[in-house]
Amino acid sequence: MKIKYNIIGLDCPNCAAKLASQMGAIDGIESAKINFLTEKLTVETTLDEAVAYDALSKAARAFSKDVKIEK
Repeated sequence: MKIKYNIIGLDCPNCAAKLASQMGAIDGIESAKINFLTEKLTVETTLDEAVAYDALSKAARAFSKDVKIEK
C-alpha cells in the first residue's frame, strides 16, 4: 500500500535523504521517499496505516525533535 504524509521540520535535502533511508529500514516499510521541496513523505508498506504512521513518527522524533509527520 502506498501512503503519503506531510513532513515538516527538515533543514536540508541531505537530512531528508538520511531520514528516508532510516525509515526504509523499518520492518514492514518497503520504501520511503522524502521530497524536501514539497515536504512530502511517500511510503510503500505492508503495515496497517495506523501502525505505519506510529513507526514513521517514532523514527522522525528519534531523528530530530523538530521533525513531524502529519496525515
